[in-house]
Amino acid sequence: MLEPIEEIIEQLARARVNEQAVNIERTYFYKTDKKVNPRQENPFKVFPGRIPILVSAPHAVRHVRDRKIKKSDEFTGSIAYLLNQLTGCYSLAVSKLYGGDPNADSPCIYKELLASLCREHKIALVLDLHGAAREHDFDIDIGSREGKSLLGQSKVLTLLTENLTSAGLKNISQNYFPAKGINTITHFTSRELGIPALQLEINRKYRVPGQNPQDFTRLLAGLARFITLVGG
Repeated sequence: MLEPIEEIIEQLARARVNEQAVNIERTYFYKTDKKVNPRQENPFKVFPGRIPILVSAPHAVRHVRDRKIKKSDEFTGSIAYLLNQLTGCYSLAVSKLYGGDPNADSPCIYKELLASLCREHKIALVLDLHGAAREHDFDIDIGSREGKSLLGQSKVLTLLTENLTSAGLKNISQNYFPAKGINTITHFTSRELGIPALQLEINRKYRVPGQNPQDFTRLLAGLARFITLVGG
């Protein structure tokens, strides 16, 4: 039986996961405009797991879209790493600026790697993490291509919402960012791989573990409990 959400929150707070996140961000997801050649240096981090859920963080560092360097979705990579450690899910994140944008490119080397991992490990669900500005009304927005990316698995959305709400996230919206662009990771995963996928847009309020450890911990607890429940 899974532990109550408040117990999980207390355990994570005692473990100082917010401080862990800051250290992880500095170690793996350093922000720089210096590009690497992906043929010479691997720009991705794979964190192997044991349950068939994959957490993706394609904008964990800066990326390039329309020939312009775009800012990172800070701490999405660290959240993916911590969820791997806490639950045993698989995690994949961009760790170096390589000149592309996994959520817009086709062809795309990130999507190729994601597809390979999904096939090899029989992944049953992909959660694609992104960051939203603090000005948005939602705490987290769940994009599902207006339900199409769930491939009939509507219970997944219900369980995710229930666990995030129990953890203290009050404003959970759906499809503000529907992830229906033809090259989004959520669209690619559900359409090309036949695997249910959700795009999670996390408000910046929940992605500043150094300044707001309480909300960061609650977010992490809700996601971890959901992944354990579905993946176990």
